[in-house]
Amino acid sequence: MNFRMPSYMPLRFFAIYIVFGLLVSFSGPIIFLGYEKAKVGVYVSFFILLFSLGYWLGIKSFRYRPLTEAYETITQFKVLKWVKIMILIFTLSQIASLGIGFASGTISASLSNVGDAYISGYADYERNTGNYSLTFLIETAAYIPYLVTTILGVLYFKKLPTSYKLMVVFAYVSIIFIHTLNNGKQKQFADLIIILLLLYVINVSGKPKKIARNLSSTILYVIGGAFGIGGLLYLLASRYEAIGIHAGNINDKIHPLMQIDFSNSLFAVFGEKIGLTIAQLSGYLSQGYYGLSLSMRESFEWTYFVGNSYSLTVFLNRFLGLPLDYRDTYPYRAALNTGWGETKWSSAFSWYAGDFTFTGTLFFYGFMAFLYSRVWIESVRFKNPISIVLFITLSIGLLYVPANNQLMHTPGSCFAIIFFLGAWVFRHNYFNFQTDRLVNRK
Repeated sequence: MNFRMPSYMPLRFFAIYIVFGLLVSFSGPIIFLGYEKAKVGVYVSFFILLFSLGYWLGIKSFRYRPLTEAYETITQFKVLKWVKIMILIFTLSQIASLGIGFASGTISASLSNVGDAYISGYADYERNTGNYSLTFLIETAAYIPYLVTTILGVLYFKKLPTSYKLMVVFAYVSIIFIHTLNNGKQKQFADLIIILLLLYVINVSGKPKKIARNLSSTILYVIGGAFGIGGLLYLLASRYEAIGIHAGNINDKIHPLMQIDFSNSLFAVFGEKIGLTIAQLSGYLSQGYYGLSLSMRESFEWTYFVGNSYSLTVFLNRFLGLPLDYRDTYPYRAALNTGWGETKWSSAFSWYAGDFTFTGTLFFYGFMAFLYSRVWIESVRFKNPISIVLFITLSIGLLYVPANNQLMHTPGSCFAIIFFLGAWVFRHNYFNFQTDRLVNRK
């Protein structure tokens, strides 16, 4: 295969990202009590090895079956039609969510109060109560339109009529307004940044001349990424400020199994206040590996291939009456035995281990890497819309591997990944377009 594209770029980035997070968990600035570093280090090393092998096999075994010009043209127009329908559905769902929020008096977005908003949002939260708000149900039902709007809406932005362009902009603004400003949540904001950056990478990969011609756009993306990271640091600092945590008392309040090491060189470079915020952010990369080491102490208890998804387990138990219980998972049992509670992370490995064993989980990720390489090729070479949605969704899931299993975490994301994976398995070749046959739409 002789594609003029960086075939292994996602693999290199992911491997560096995983190794960096692992080293952060080893060296601080957060110290974990009783952390079995050697065991975790060996496990993650095998993970990188098998993931790389699966990715390599996906690249080497790729074959392409060309489509006819007429079929390509018809299919591309159908894709644009369905993208517009999804954009409209998601716009209506966001309007409904905003209307419910204003009517109930729960909308009070303020940048200065995002920390308080996050804390108050979880004040009375109790897992597995069965109580779902109307807004939550709307967001779950609209998750596939959300992915299409935020990903393909941007991909086909220039080809959309003006009214639909405005809807795509409204989608991004309303997501930040509802989830980040009003609820104080970081994830949705971070996901939007990742989506935009990955779309840019897909657009310019293998085209160095295109990068040079669009140097100003590249600089804007870099600046935007820097502002995004700054925004995440601000949100995190606001959360801790809202509950009265600062450098003077953080080690008394965060968790008895973890401590901030203020002698770490991070604080010498950035100072106490900024260093503390960066240290808190580093927990996203490191604390899941500690949770993994705690989970590895537990005995195997099979979770019937659904334990990796809390939402799917609860759904099958509550609505279909199947004898499934999320309390059989490794993270939950480790929490009972060690005190590493549900608010802490145990990595995605621990969630899948109840379904496949820890060894089997390594091979599961090898298979995922095979798929990941395929959708990357089809995203860059053919601008395959299904592959692009899957590549970005899988990328977000892989970035959260050191923390938890975001791919199957919520009901919406669970059903969406199943839907797009099924669509890719049965129809992906029909969307491998050799050329762009769509004209700009006014």
